Amino acid sequence: MKKEISVDSAVELLKSGANLEQTTISDLETSKVRMMDALLLARNGFTVPDDNVIYDDDQIQYDPDFDDTTWGKPVSFKKLKQSLEAGEQLTETAEFVVTLEIKNTDMRQWLAKNGDQINLVVSGLLESMYRADKLARP
Repeated sequence: MKKEISVDSAVELLKSGANLEQTTISDLETSKVRMMDALLLARNGFTVPDDNVIYDDDQIQYDPDFDDTTWGKPVSFKKLKQSLEAGEQLTETAEFVVTLEIKNTDMRQWLAKNGDQINLVVSGLLESMYRADKLARP
């Protein structure tokens, strides 16, 4: 027979390293759970309903690359995957020169040393952005 415990007890037990395989959480469907605790519960097989997860913006790290981006229309992952699987592979490449304004001297030196790797990353990023943009347009 499975033992029933509360969400708070389950979180404390999991944080202490306990195994909750033979346990059910009686108030999982009704209790409000902090985001990090919901992740801990999920990693251990207990799914917290989305509406019950409490997000505290002060505990979420600011990321300018993500937070300051204007996002377009969402694209379904299934449609993106199908498009990428059916996509054409280019047999020849074209060079396109992009001018960047870099004011930091150290960054300029870093860019000069790492140009080849940056080229690979930026080329892949642009290809992904191009494909996503094509999918978003009917």
